[in-house]
Amino acid sequence: MVAIAATSALLVGFLAGLISFKVKSRWCPHCGAMTTADLPTATAPPQTPSPPSWSALPTQSYNQVGRAGALTPAQRRRANGGH
Repeated sequence: MVAIAATSALLVGFLAGLISFKVKSRWCPHCGAMTTADLPTATAPPQTPSPPSWSALPTQSYNQVGRAGALTPAQRRRANGGH
C-alpha cells in the first residue's frame, strides 16, 4: 500500500515539474521576451484547383473481344452517372 502511494506521489511530482518547465520555457530568462515565434497571418485563403476538363466527359469503353478494361453495361451506366 505504501509503495502505491509513493509511486503515485512521484508521478504527480514528475508531471508537475514537467508542466512547470514547459510554462517557464516560454520566456527568455535574461530579457523576458517570448521564445515562441509569432506566425504570420494569412493574407488570402489558398485557391482550390479547378478539376481538369477531361473529368467532366462521359466514360467511353471500347467493346472489343478480349480487350482488357471493357465495361459491362451495368458498369458503363454507373460510370456515366446513371445515363
